[in-house]
Amino acid sequence: MCQRKVFIHHRCGHKITELVEQCDNFECSGITQNPVISNRYTCIVRSCLRSQTALTENL
Repeated sequence: MCQRKVFIHHRCGHKITELVEQCDNFECSGITQNPVISNRYTCIVRSCLRSQTALTENL
């Protein structure tokens, strides 16, 4: 068993969540990158807000 560092990239350029998880496979990579789309964080990046507004208006 080994440990690896996980970087979770949230949408809209928010800070990256870092955590350490156990990995059963000894050949697992030491670092993994996980893009995540969620509403956990308020979007404050203006260009991102504009693109999201445009997407919702086009639906």
